Amino acid sequence: MYTDKKVLYAKLTNKYDEKRPSFMRSTIQIISYMFLTVLLSACAVKYHAAEDGISGFRDLQVEKNVYYVEYTEGARTSWEQIHQFTLKRCAEITKKKGYKFFDVISKDEKTVFLETDVTQVSVASMGNLAVDAPVVNSYSVGGKVEGRRVTYRIQLTNE
Repeated sequence: MYTDKKVLYAKLTNKYDEKRPSFMRSTIQIISYMFLTVLLSACAVKYHAAEDGISGFRDLQVEKNVYYVEYTEGARTSWEQIHQFTLKRCAEITKKKGYKFFDVISKDEKTVFLETDVTQVSVASMGNLAVDAPVVNSYSVGGKVEGRRVTYRIQLTNE
């Protein structure tokens, strides 16, 4: 009787599926979660140095304890996220140089146009297959992509 109540509860709450064994449902759930995780992680912007590319952080020491720190990303990245990445780099420099604090002397944010190897974008449309043929439109982008850059001028200090 106890098992029948459990099955009845599962059927009423749509948690019971006679056609699929429980291991099959759990396998499908695991695969779904893995796919979702990969999909979401591909969209995330990662903190990184601008070693071989345009995006990422750069810094330049201009005096004994004064630095320019800049972070550049694509236009789809929020200003807030770029500021957070820039501040993170400021903190890394402060710690690496043996200081306790940094003061922001100035900060600047601007939209920039970044060079790219992509010169043409094609957009395909299936249209209404019953009436219209598929259409492909090509656009020239001129080898430039819009981006965002945040620059901080900081002074390292122990006070």
